[in-house]
Amino acid sequence: MIILAHDAIHVNVPHLPAGQAAGYTTGTPDIRWTAQDWAAHHGAVRICQDSGASDTTADVLDVERGAAANGECGHWYKTAIIAYNGGTRPGQRHPAIYTSASNVTPVVNALKAAGVSSGPALWIANWNLSDAQASADVLAASGPYPVIGIQFSSGQFYDTDVFSSAWLNHTSTAPSTAGPHRHTADGRHSFDTYAAARHTTGQHLWDETFKAYTPADRTAAQALMLPFGWPYYTTNA
Repeated sequence: MIILAHDAIHVNVPHLPAGQAAGYTTGTPDIRWTAQDWAAHHGAVRICQDSGASDTTADVLDVERGAAANGECGHWYKTAIIAYNGGTRPGQRHPAIYTSASNVTPVVNALKAAGVSSGPALWIANWNLSDAQASADVLAASGPYPVIGIQFSSGQFYDTDVFSSAWLNHTSTAPSTAGPHRHTADGRHSFDTYAAARHTTGQHLWDETFKAYTPADRTAAQALMLPFGWPYYTTNA
């Protein structure tokens, strides 16, 4: 499925049509979106466009004159994919590179030179395509560097794009903080004491701990005082 979108710098945000948007996390004040801009356009694609490729939690690295360079693509992707997989910024999309159609081959060559033989998605600017042509190209995308977006028109206040809905909707999540968490007894305290320190009950701590033990272990641990070095488990860290 294809989603129509529009991207703009900060000073042109008031002109953006309703719907999917894209904006900049880096750049000069006239370019970089404010907290209010992001709040007003929930789920907007986040673009890093500075020459240092500094925002590795952005969805996209902008590679063009005045922005990031081809040679920065590999390092940015390697760092951004770690952030994506680790949920550093929940909501981050699989890292992509924005560049012009004429610069795709140099970008791919730079990625390969950096040891990135597959993975990064591509958002390509090609203003010679119609909406229908751009959509067809995104739908047909495949290979090690799939095209997930095409910018097919540039206007006075914003550019117009089509994106893969699968790419837009598949976002990172925060790391799970759910238990069980493993702790080690000091040999001087009871289940109830440990439970109070972990903001739970002795019974709950007992139940959580025994999830990790065999029946023989349970038999050996009937006393409430946990032996020194004995592992116990809690839902709360």
